[in-house]
Amino acid sequence: MYASLSMTASAASSSPALLPGVAVVALILLLPGWVVARAARLNASAALALAPALGCAIAGTAEILAQVVGAPWCPWGWGFIAALTALVAVVARLLAGRGEAVGRRLGASRADRVILGSGLAVAVAVPALVFLTTLPGADYPAQAFDAVFHLSAVATIREGGNASMLGGLADLYGGRAVYYPTVWHGLVALAPGSAVAATNAAVLAVLALIWPLTACGMLIQLVGAGMGPMPGTGGVPGAQLDRDRLRAIAVAITVALSAGLVAFALLPMTALAVWPYALSVLGLPGVMVVMEVLRIDTAQSPRRRAVAWLLLVGACGGVMAAHGTGLFNLMVLGLPFAAGALGRLRHLHGRARAWLLGGGAVGVLILAAAAWLLRSSLASVMGYRRPAGGPAGAAGTLLQALADLPMYGSYAGALIPTGAVFGALVIVGAWKGRRDRRLRPWLAAWLLALALVVMVGGPQWAGRQLGSPWYLQKARIAPLVLLPALVLASGAVQALAARLLQQRTAQWRRAGAVALVLLATVPVLTRIPLERALVASIYDPKRIQYGTLVTPDEISLFERATAVLPDDAVVVGAPSLGGAYLWSLGGVHVAYPMRAAPTKNTPQAELLEAWPELDHHTCEVLDELGAEFFFINTDATASGSVTGAAPLRWDAPLAQVPDTGLELVDSEGAAQIWRITGCEGDAPGSDTATSSASRVSSFKRS
Repeated sequence: MYASLSMTASAASSSPALLPGVAVVALILLLPGWVVARAARLNASAALALAPALGCAIAGTAEILAQVVGAPWCPWGWGFIAALTALVAVVARLLAGRGEAVGRRLGASRADRVILGSGLAVAVAVPALVFLTTLPGADYPAQAFDAVFHLSAVATIREGGNASMLGGLADLYGGRAVYYPTVWHGLVALAPGSAVAATNAAVLAVLALIWPLTACGMLIQLVGAGMGPMPGTGGVPGAQLDRDRLRAIAVAITVALSAGLVAFALLPMTALAVWPYALSVLGLPGVMVVMEVLRIDTAQSPRRRAVAWLLLVGACGGVMAAHGTGLFNLMVLGLPFAAGALGRLRHLHGRARAWLLGGGAVGVLILAAAAWLLRSSLASVMGYRRPAGGPAGAAGTLLQALADLPMYGSYAGALIPTGAVFGALVIVGAWKGRRDRRLRPWLAAWLLALALVVMVGGPQWAGRQLGSPWYLQKARIAPLVLLPALVLASGAVQALAARLLQQRTAQWRRAGAVALVLLATVPVLTRIPLERALVASIYDPKRIQYGTLVTPDEISLFERATAVLPDDAVVVGAPSLGGAYLWSLGGVHVAYPMRAAPTKNTPQAELLEAWPELDHHTCEVLDELGAEFFFINTDATASGSVTGAAPLRWDAPLAQVPDTGLELVDSEGAAQIWRITGCEGDAPGSDTATSSASRVSSFKRS
């Protein structure tokens, strides 16, 4: 009873604070791309699937344009996005010309819409309930390795005004202008609330709104084509209504089932906290839809096909703008379509054949040139190492992929086998896809992604390094298995629904309807404990999966830090002890804003070698950083967290306290902020404050 009341209270307190941010993020990610796709004469559902990919392309371009003209991203980002959207939409309409919208439609009957709306309601409500009832509060930060960096990146963009992927995050890299995909961070920076609250709102928007809508649009386009009249109809006019109803049922049930799947979007958005990568994956359904349009609708005019190709280029650009690994994701999902295009070469003649061969040759040359220019980076990526799983690991990975089990971490409820229901549907759909021309490419893509993830989870050999672009991490490849699996599962659901509709008695048809409702709800509801555990693994202060980074005491201390520290304060603190969160939670600059080790020969790296001695060299480095304050948390239990505090990494020296030269500024529990007084005057280590060693207990953590 108490847990239930606690869940309700958490959801009630978080929902109003997050709703404005959810609306803003959904608006930026969906509306620009949808407008452009509609202007290009795609129908509403196809445009919905394509919207996130085109939205990322527009946002990424807007970020670079804002950098070029020197306009601060906040608030001018809104204007750049709106202007680009209008410009691209006008061009798309002029190129597309007149004619009917391209794309498949569901039946127009009210019953079909109710069925689809019911499935979509499940896909929206369940993730929202899971997230809101587990989140401690709207301003409570995610605690994971990548989350530390992404939160700092949002704070950096808001202050510096540069959201470009070409150097916008230089402040996080010691002033060096480096490439980093910033579409996610730029979108979150425009959302209302603190960096933490805006990020939480963006996570909720993806989980409970953007992903369900995108998946729904994708499935409407890819499910049910080529199905003949219903058995028993004799080809009468009513058969078309039956086919529409079957498609609505298949899409609705599959969309509802997606709320109980963890491979995407839940695991990447919570336990992994790889938000830019998840945003890139979110654009793949749109790419899949346009590839299908180009493959199937061969009767289109050359003008319409040219527009479809331009949409495909834009969608691929958005996927890669969101995250560089998107290029490799596109290669995996696009390989079956490329093979099909080559197979159709024998049917082309004259100019069409020449154009296709010429375009393919140009594409190969561009890829070869890019690979040569980036050969050192590619060599570094392909040389990435991670412990292999051996033959048992390969078998376990196959089971994880088929049953949708988490491929990262250990969670309560993970072994409840309800994910196998979806796996069974996928296998049935795969069997059906052997002879279904429209399912065949998705079957090939599913098998290709499945082979890749099993190879990464298996023994070490040369072929395993093909998974290096995904850091040899199975959980990053799992979404590539899931996306075509959704299409295959829908085919199986459609076949099942067709059998149920063949029943001659009303009693059996009603029983079949009940069975379909149970299929859409029971696997989802039984997955809620696992889904809450995934959210809790980075949000619940007692259950952080890989060690607590910031405790409630630290959060209280950080949130009032601006009231006790000067505006230009820079704080030295170990990121593993929560020091990096001072920037995103309190708006106070830190010397170490992420958990990745600082680059060699930078002031941050030099300070690590000198700390905790406050000698002349240390003081010179502190002066170069502008750092006059030091943060420490001496509670190794992390306020009673099950996993304790996060392990120290390269930042272990920062967990040591100088013997002298510190003056306490503020504290909350074991979390303390000190002013470094040992560098004042001519003699570092002067007697300004000599009691710091006795007032702070230095400790080591393994």
